[in-house]
Order: sequence, then C-alpha cells, then structure tokens
Amino acid sequence: MGQLLSIPSKKRSHRIIYCLATALFTVTVGFSYTASATPEKPVLLAMADLTSYNIEELMDITVTSVSKKSQKIADAAAAIYVITQDDIRRSGVTSIAEALRMAPGVQVARLDSNKWAVTTRGFNGRFANKLLVLMDGRSLYTPYFQGIYWEVQDTPLEDIDRIEVIRGPGAALWGANAVNGVINIITRSAEKTVGTLVSTGAGSYEKSFITARQGFSLGENSAIRLYVKSTERDNFKDAGGNSTNDQWRSAQSGFRLDSKLTDRDTFTLQGDYFDGNINETYTLYHIPTFPDTEYSRLVQSGGKMSGGNVISRWQRTLSDKDSLSLQIYYDHLERSMLVSPQRINNIDLDFQHRLSLGSYQDLIWGAGYRFGQYKVLNTPTIYYDEQRVNNNLYSLFFHDEIKLLPEKLSLVLGSRFEHSDPSGFDVSPNGRLLWNVTPHDSIWMAASRTARSSTRTEKNINYNYRAIPASSGLNPFPVPLRLEIVGNPDFKSEELIAYEVGYRTEPLSHLSFDIATYYNTYKKLRVITPGAPYLEPTPNIVQPYLISNDMHGHAVGVEVVANWKPLDWWHLQTAYSYQKLTMYLDGKSSDMINKGNAESDVPQNQLSVRSGFELGKQVTLDLWLRGVDHLASIDGEKIPGYVELDLHIAWKPMKDLEVALVGQNLLDKHHPEFVPEYVNTVPTETPRSFYGKITWQY
Repeated sequence: MGQLLSIPSKKRSHRIIYCLATALFTVTVGFSYTASATPEKPVLLAMADLTSYNIEELMDITVTSVSKKSQKIADAAAAIYVITQDDIRRSGVTSIAEALRMAPGVQVARLDSNKWAVTTRGFNGRFANKLLVLMDGRSLYTPYFQGIYWEVQDTPLEDIDRIEVIRGPGAALWGANAVNGVINIITRSAEKTVGTLVSTGAGSYEKSFITARQGFSLGENSAIRLYVKSTERDNFKDAGGNSTNDQWRSAQSGFRLDSKLTDRDTFTLQGDYFDGNINETYTLYHIPTFPDTEYSRLVQSGGKMSGGNVISRWQRTLSDKDSLSLQIYYDHLERSMLVSPQRINNIDLDFQHRLSLGSYQDLIWGAGYRFGQYKVLNTPTIYYDEQRVNNNLYSLFFHDEIKLLPEKLSLVLGSRFEHSDPSGFDVSPNGRLLWNVTPHDSIWMAASRTARSSTRTEKNINYNYRAIPASSGLNPFPVPLRLEIVGNPDFKSEELIAYEVGYRTEPLSHLSFDIATYYNTYKKLRVITPGAPYLEPTPNIVQPYLISNDMHGHAVGVEVVANWKPLDWWHLQTAYSYQKLTMYLDGKSSDMINKGNAESDVPQNQLSVRSGFELGKQVTLDLWLRGVDHLASIDGEKIPGYVELDLHIAWKPMKDLEVALVGQNLLDKHHPEFVPEYVNTVPTETPRSFYGKITWQY
C-alpha cells in the first residue's frame, strides 16, 4: 500500500501511525490483562454493546439500504458499513457528521465549529454534491445548493438505531446525486423508546447540551415518543490559537408515532422542528470607491436557521416477500446567510411494491414525485437571474434479484429513470453479482452508471468571487479587476461509470475481513472556463468565468475493514482506505484550481483503529485512533495530515444511570482539517476538547 500517511509539515513519517497503533494495542492488552486478573468476571452493560456481538452476528446485521428490503450484510452485493447505536454511544461523538468518521471510505473534515465537509470516494467540500443522505426515507440533499447542511441535522443521537453507509453508486434505487455513495440514517421505532430518557452534560467546547425524551405505549399496537434537545457550542481556534467567531447554538423538538393498524398494516407519523443561530466570518471582495481603498474585508455575521419536516408512511405486508408502501413528506428550511439568504420547501411522494416472481426472483419497483420551491435573496456577493424557482422531479425504478443458483449465486439488475426541470432525463442502470463461495466467504461485483443532476444554481448564478488591485501581480490591467463566476444555461449533468469488486471472509469465529475495490470514470465534471473580459463604468475590468462541463477523470481505491474479537469482552476494529483521483481538463478550460480540488480535496490514505472493552464493575473504555493523510491542494492551499486519539470511559453506578467522560483530539492543541472551496468563510482549526455526560434512562 505504499506510504501510509504523509504529514510533512510536522515532519512526521508514517512510522507515527504504526507507533501509535502499537501503543493503542499495548494499552488495550494491558487493560485486558488487568481485567482478566480480577477474580470477578466482567459484567456486561444492560444496554447492548459491540462487545456483546460475536463476529458472525456482526455479519448478520440486517440492512435495508442496498436493496430497499431487509437483508443481511453478508448477502449485500455492495460496499456497506453499519454504524450501530452502540457505536455512536461508545465513540463519544456529539453529531451525525462526526459519527460518519467511523465508516471506511467516508471523508469527514471540519471547516469550523459549525460546518463540515463530508463525502465518500472523493470530491469533498462544504457542498459536496455526489453524496445522497437520507433520514427515515427523507432526502437531506439540497438540490438547489448541491449538498447537505450538516449543522441542521441534529436529531438526538440516542434515537438513532443505525446509520447504513453505502460506498459507491446507489442511484439505481435512490436517484440521481447518489453518485459516490448513500448514507441512510434510520431512527428507532417508538415502541423501542418507551420510557424516560434525560441526557445532559458540558465541556470545553460542548458548553452545554441536554436531551429529554418521553415514550408512551398507546395500547398494545401503538407507541409514541416526544423529545426536546438543546445545545450550545463554543468557538474554535485559528492557527495562532486565538478564539474565532464561529460559536453556535441550536434547539430541536420532535415526535414519532408508530402503529400496527391490522395484522398486515403499519403506519408511522413523525416530525421535527429546529431553530438556531450560527456565527460566521466572511472574506468579502469588492471594487473600492473613494475614499475606501480596501479590496477585501472581514465581516463577522450571526445567521439564523430554522425549519421542520413531517413524514407519513404506510406499509402493507402481503406475504413474506410481497409488500406495498406509500410515503409522503414535507420539508422546510430557512437560512439567513449573509451572502445568500434562502428559503426551501419540498414535498415528496414515494410508492414502492415488492413482489416475488416464483421461488427464484424477487422484484421491487416504485415511482415517485417531488416538488421543490426555492427562494433566494440577491446580495452584492451572490445574485441570481431567477430568485424564485419551482422544480419538478419524476422518477420510476425497478430492482430485480434473480437466484441463479440457490444460496450460491445471485444476479441483481435494476435501473432508475428520472426527469427533473433543470437537468432533463437521466437513466441510472445497475448490475450486481453475488457469489457465496462458502458459508464464510463471498465475492460480489457491480457495474453502474449514474449522474449528478445539474441545478438552477449552475445555470443562473452570478458570484462576485474576487477583486484584484490594478497593475498587481495577478492583474496586468491599469484598472482594478473583478472576477465573476457566471451560470451556464447549457450546463449538463455530470456522469459516472463505476466498477466495483468486493470480498468478505470470516476465516475464524472471532475474525472477519471486508474488502472493497473500485474504479470510477467521470465525465462532464464541473469547472469554469474564461470568457471575454469587459469594462465596467467604475472603471474596472470584469473577467467572467462560465461554469462548464469541461473536465473528465478517473478514481481508483480500496477499502478494508477488519473485526477481531480476541475475548468475549474485547473488540478491535481497524478500517483503512486508499484512493487516488486523476483529472483532465477539456475544451478551453484552464481551471487548475477546481482540477486541483477534485484531485486533492480528500486524503489519499485514512486509518481508523477502535478498541472497546469491559473493565468490569460496570465500567467500559473505548479508544479511537485516527490517521488522516494531507490534502495536497484546496484552492491552492495545502492542509497537513494529522493523527488524533479520542477516549470514552463510562460507568453505570446503577441500572438506569450512566456517567461518561470524553476526550477528543487529544494529541494536538488544535489542527486544521479543511478550508472553504466555494463560499469565502474563514476556516478555523479543530481543538482538543473534553466533556462530561450523564444519561438517565428508565
């Protein structure tokens, strides 16, 4: 695999990873020996945890995201990883975005206290546009701005049942924009959360947080839960260790009702509402007018965010393999961003039918419709030719699983057909093959074609990106120069053809490996192409850059997960991913910035080692070592790699009470992880932090 991690700015060689991994292993062994030397047998927590699973049970965890039906991980012909409720609890993470660091092949980086860049298999950024994220069937992807606002995804972590992470195309089932992956966040049913839960704590960065939840049984066949949550988070630091203007607070409330209407019919109604404030610092560019002489200025801003959603879902079971489901949801979001205030409304209708065609064929088909309404306010920095836009999306899909050899060889064929107002008609075919070589070994392979839909933003945006003084190193003209990114009405959808091969094996009852490899070919990728400069009355020159489809390229990668359970109460997991992207400019584009971003905005190597075990006396300890390679170029800047260690220790003095202490990013006072590649907010560095937490559940 070559050099594992490159961290030249701190003069660290890849040996650091091996040393720290060895140290973690030694510490773990030491604790294991201490615990085993205690006459009393370690007592497992009342709440199920990862040490209570054997390796075979981990492979048998049920998932639904690969085929839109329940199946075991071992039977999924895709690169899938499941983050369980216990993984979330024992990792000590405080947000969904941070929890995703546990999944191999997922790149998570913080821009500042309230912003994340999250993607799979490349093309990262605050508005990463090749990853589709769902929560209980509701899409969190914002088509108009092509990405996820991770800071508003603040569902109580205690209510999440699991997070299913599919690396690789999922558009055949889930639609365009599921280009490099799908993340499906699944919350727990109301019947599993009957009772009271109160969780609260505070720390150096997590200034205060509290979640209160109450679940009720409504007779024998129904249950409901209600929750409220509030958090307040502090500033991060800049490179000099100074406090920055990126603190934020948020509050959220919600409910979920689950009911078994008949022996065959189930019904779910759920909803959330959130409200909060986010502080940001922008670098804004303008052509100065007398007496002003500054071409840029830092502006501190306090933005407001609010929104909510309601989901209704009905399902009828016709037989073990036949079922119908109908889902409808409404989603609303408002943000008062300084550079682009916005309001977004979505209504989505989805129907699905699963039926068996004989003993060897399982077919799922469905249809959907989504209506989106987007309203933006123009500002001197970003303005649009159309400020109010309506968007219609129609879709139809089928997924056919054929058992060529029962229990041995399965073929999956499927495709999705979509038509949306901005991008037109797209087809996303998919073929997968699963071969169960032995009861403990399986090989799968897949070929897919998918697209990332073009958007209204790419067609009608005008972005005042930069202003440069006259006769300077970057401006040969005798008057000031303004750089402007301009939308292209002819911009088309980006395309991907992907090939994947995976292997799962369980050579021993306490050891398993999951390996996935891929080769991706991209076409029509977004870059900018220079247009003809022109003179404005100010006077100044404007250099327009037209958004265009003038880049293609390819990516190769491998992802490995190893689970080892040497003792009943000790579990080790290692995840490693490698990837390399190579891009080529087409046509008249000379956009080396976006080419460099595409090739270098994700780490080439990532390593994660997690060790969780019981110490006895109702005490658990979890250590999490992470190594992330450097980012060679984001808007021309290099981000050094880093190695960090998190610690989570919990004690249950009584059955219903847990006390936890968490330390995060313990190896550095603070470190950078990313810089904004589009909107010019000022990046900050992720600090070392500690917090304490008390959870009472009865």
